[in-house]
Amino acid sequence: MEHNNGFRWDTAYEWKAVALLSLGFGLVGIDRFMIMPLFPVMMAELHLDYQDLGHITGALAVAWGISAIFMGNLSDRIGHRKVIIPAIVVFSLLAGLSGLATGVGSLILIRAVMGFAEGAYTPASIIATLDASRPTRHGRNIGIQQMALPLFGLGIAPILVTQLLKVLPWHWIFAVVSIPGLLVAYLMFRVLRNTRPTAAALHTATDDLYAHKWTDVFRYRNIPLNIVGMLCWLTCLVVLSALFPSYLIDYLHLSMQQMGYVLSAIGFGGTIGTLVMPALSDRLGRKPVMIFSVIGAAVFLFLLMRTGANPTTLFIY
Repeated sequence: MEHNNGFRWDTAYEWKAVALLSLGFGLVGIDRFMIMPLFPVMMAELHLDYQDLGHITGALAVAWGISAIFMGNLSDRIGHRKVIIPAIVVFSLLAGLSGLATGVGSLILIRAVMGFAEGAYTPASIIATLDASRPTRHGRNIGIQQMALPLFGLGIAPILVTQLLKVLPWHWIFAVVSIPGLLVAYLMFRVLRNTRPTAAALHTATDDLYAHKWTDVFRYRNIPLNIVGMLCWLTCLVVLSALFPSYLIDYLHLSMQQMGYVLSAIGFGGTIGTLVMPALSDRLGRKPVMIFSVIGAAVFLFLLMRTGANPTTLFIY
């Protein structure tokens, strides 16, 4: 299906596409981060240690980064639909397969391949969101789509998973969460259109017709600065998300449900920040908002380290 680039904008398709692409990115978040609150339970049964947790988490992240570079380029060549739908099917099936893992080796392998599929989905879904969106709604729709990952993956998933542990073994929880991904993939197959890159560019306000090398972006000082910044911020986020559940259970001796409640604060806070901070940056400028965000994150991380077994205070920090 090719996109209609006529004068009348297909608003109905826009909302359906953005909703599905946002749900897909939310499922990326759930499938990636749901293992975090399950780690304390899995560690005992699979005889894992904290180093294993780092390896399992790191394997997915590295595979994600490598995949995003190459699969994003592939989606430019063959169309995002042909990348998005197989990617969501693969990472949903692999999320379910995680429940069959018998040790650290199988978990690392499964999570690495899963990271590759999620890395393929991410850039292609961003382009698909832009393609489906009217130019005047690019920023808002991308914000909605990007908000889905912290909301579902780090906000809802910890609470959902720790509640499911009351009635299901951890193996079956992985199987349960893979089902929505397959359903969303089917709906995308029915709804999502595949626009050629040249056609998609016609309604992009920033499009130009000159050829560029991908390395040209590094001529802008903000690009390498932001790359370094993202490396630091994502390191903090991923390490905290991976090891925080074990810290809450093993060191602070919280219950599983209390741990899920505290861990969800990362997702809900990230969701609010995704909406509020860009809006503030439109009014106050990017630089002051970024500096304020970095200082705020460092201060509250320090306060978090100094907080005892108080779930409410931990949630706020």
